[in-house]
Amino acid sequence: MANYLIYLHREESRMSLEKLRARREQLRKNSDITLNNMQKLADESSRVADVAHHSRKILDDLDREFEFETGLKGNDITFLFAAVGLQLARIVILNELTKTEKAGSENRNETKLHEFQEKLLGRFNNHEIVKERPYYASMEHIITKAGVPYDATAYLSENSIQYLAGKGRTWDIDLTDMIPTQNLSLFKGANHRFATLGHDPVLGLIFGTGNIMTNTITCIQKASLTGNIGLPILTTNHVIVSSDYKDPRIATYASTAVMLKEMLNRIKEEPSAFVASLIKQIIHIGTDLYTPCGIQIPGANLILSNTEVEKLTKYISTGDIVKIGASAKLAEFINFLISTLHTLMYDSSTLVSRDLYNVRTRKIIMYSNVIATGSNVLWVGANTLAGNGASIKQLDIGGLLVTIKRLTTDKKFIRELKEEFVFGEFSKKIQGDALDLEKVNWD
Repeated sequence: MANYLIYLHREESRMSLEKLRARREQLRKNSDITLNNMQKLADESSRVADVAHHSRKILDDLDREFEFETGLKGNDITFLFAAVGLQLARIVILNELTKTEKAGSENRNETKLHEFQEKLLGRFNNHEIVKERPYYASMEHIITKAGVPYDATAYLSENSIQYLAGKGRTWDIDLTDMIPTQNLSLFKGANHRFATLGHDPVLGLIFGTGNIMTNTITCIQKASLTGNIGLPILTTNHVIVSSDYKDPRIATYASTAVMLKEMLNRIKEEPSAFVASLIKQIIHIGTDLYTPCGIQIPGANLILSNTEVEKLTKYISTGDIVKIGASAKLAEFINFLISTLHTLMYDSSTLVSRDLYNVRTRKIIMYSNVIATGSNVLWVGANTLAGNGASIKQLDIGGLLVTIKRLTTDKKFIRELKEEFVFGEFSKKIQGDALDLEKVNWD
């Protein structure tokens, strides 16, 4: 029994020693792992410190890398030249189309529009001869004559009737009651455009169309800001033409309310007359847009006197607004076209990301707009300094507005993307690779 107890004691001592040795071995391994992990942390700290120490150089390198990757090269240059060419062509063509020319047969745009009017309105012509009467212009008159009644500037009188009768003119209506009994003074000469509502680009769609349908002319006798502030005063007069629709003469006063009523009645009974008159009204405004007198901005003659409207129109007219709007829309369309085509050229197999490629696209649009607009500004400026004051009308204001917008939005986009790229890459350098620390086993 005693020997057995001694044996058990020896076995326990031997097992405790082996366990102790295993424990010491585990402690040694844990120490090595800890020291190795500490070395990795020290190396990583040193690397991060080195990155922080050289942060300025690293940021500069990343900045240069961004500029290199987003710089224009290869096909980008081709797109840039194409965009500049299209923008310059837009400016030249619009300036040519909107060049101020005297009204009349020598005005190319007016001639073309009247030819278009003749072809378009000819479809409404049923060649039915209907005599004219007060508040009624025959369909034949509306569609075969380029002129409009609110362009009349001469007045009807006994002397003018005798003179025209001597030339063989006849009339469909009795002129006895059409001769004005009072001294009419609706406007002076060419400023009839600023006195008549038919020449208003918006209100003319109602009053001008109504005047065409009823052989009348509606004028502003007193604007709301003339003298005491109040409502503008409108007057309407009959316009008499000969049986062959020539020699329009302003006759006695009519009623504006009756004119509008007759217009509405005819729209119900003969809608084609309204359509033809509306087309004629729009075309007539188009022929007057780029003439020396121009077309006033909407509603101007309701507020200001004829003289004030005439002065205002020399600085800003409806034609200018139309040109600015058309120029801006065309510039934006060209930008969209170039942007779409350049984006479709992106090759995903290249090392350049789509975001960086988009910066190239933005730069093409921005640079092309700046070059085209800058060239126009320099050309206009040089001509103005040389004494050609009329060249100021060729300033591409619509394109300039688009360029300013692109400079604002594109520069902001590029700046934000550049910050994201530079600081994103710098953050990755600071973070480095995963440390892959070993796990200490305490079991």
